[in-house]
Amino acid sequence: MKRLILSFSLTAWTLLSGAAEPIRIKLFPQGAPTKNGLEACAEGVNDKGYCIRVSDPELLIFLPDSARATGQAVLVVPGGGYEKVCITHEGFKTAAWLNAHGIAAMILKYRMPNGHPQIPLEDGEQAMRVIRRNAGRWRLDPRSIGVMGFSAGDHFASTLLTEYADFETRPDFAVLVYPVISMDHSSARTRENLLGTCSGEEAWRKRYSTCEQVDERVPETLLLLCSDDKTVVPDNALAFYRALNRHGVKAELHVYPEGGHGFWMRERYKYADESYPAIIRWIEERRKQPNK
Repeated sequence: MKRLILSFSLTAWTLLSGAAEPIRIKLFPQGAPTKNGLEACAEGVNDKGYCIRVSDPELLIFLPDSARATGQAVLVVPGGGYEKVCITHEGFKTAAWLNAHGIAAMILKYRMPNGHPQIPLEDGEQAMRVIRRNAGRWRLDPRSIGVMGFSAGDHFASTLLTEYADFETRPDFAVLVYPVISMDHSSARTRENLLGTCSGEEAWRKRYSTCEQVDERVPETLLLLCSDDKTVVPDNALAFYRALNRHGVKAELHVYPEGGHGFWMRERYKYADESYPAIIRWIEERRKQPNK
């Protein structure tokens, strides 16, 4: 029944937005390399439309109108504290916004780690493989595939930025909105969902704080947050920005005075006219020129 609710919600959203139904692709048709322990639990959707108990990850591909398409694409990773995927504002609305600017959007309905911290990287790398291997089919430039995350989805995205395996799995650029970065500054719940019984161990917290994994190979990154965020404190983004700067990685940081946490695509967010165009400008500046 919950799967039907998600399908109904997605259909209703596409009808209201005028978008086409997305292309849906399972990341691991033959089964994921690591089990998260939730396989026996039915995936579902909660009363806010968020995906829960995810154990079978997939991409929802939203392509822009061909007359407007730039060839760029963004892997969209919604937040949710590693216990849900907040696929409404941070997923569907983000896809519509990117498509309006000619940018393809690939929403990732990713697995919950459930104490298996290697799972985000497995899903992230596989998502990048799927996108690049289908670049010709979707008329994308494989040299201009970025990632955009939100909250705990940024911890996921920044894990991909710092630990990708090869060129095929490396994003070309990144946008991190109110990011979780450090396991010392994350909520206890997020930390436990990722690290399980090891969440209290200092070595594990350092290992999975992505600011500790930055080197000069990390893709160029824009970070955006509000200074009054009490849920994910600004120290997260500042630690990642400092690490990028220290290693000579091109980075841009936007901190607005008000907005709290989870402001993305909400009417209450007063800096939309400034911050949304800044992100589009950053993405467009990462667009590759022909034959270069």
